[in-house]
Amino acid sequence: MNATRILTTALFLFSAGFAAAQTTMPPPDQRPMERIERLKKVRLIEMLDLNEDQSVRFFARMNEHDKARRELKRQKGEVLDRIERLVRNHADDKEFQKEYPQVRAIDGKLAEENWSFFDSLKEILTPEQRGKYLLFERRFEGELREAMREAVRQRHRPGE
Repeated sequence: MNATRILTTALFLFSAGFAAAQTTMPPPDQRPMERIERLKKVRLIEMLDLNEDQSVRFFARMNEHDKARRELKRQKGEVLDRIERLVRNHADDKEFQKEYPQVRAIDGKLAEENWSFFDSLKEILTPEQRGKYLLFERRFEGELREAMREAVRQRHRPGE
């Protein structure tokens, strides 16, 4: 799959998401994040050249990892919500200082979770496949960011 096709697919997914967001109720199969996740899985299978056994084991492990990350991000969101309230209420410096170590600790847990997941892939993937996984993450995120920028540009073009 070449870069243009990938970008076009990602752009389509985001455009569909923006269009769905403008209606009052999107059709049940028009959830952009789920479609992006499906695209990501297909691309991972292709790029890593996963066999069936590897694929099942890899995605089971990845689902566990995603669940742990979501929980840590939820916890971080709660701390950031408290900080936001402190900002709104013009709290004193000591109150802010109490919250910062919690944000740092959660960020550390997120980093540890990422490396723990990556290290656990030794049981499933070859060293080359693990390297390809790291490169995939970087490329996929960049392609999605670019697709989002392009979707916003398309949406804001005058006369369209």
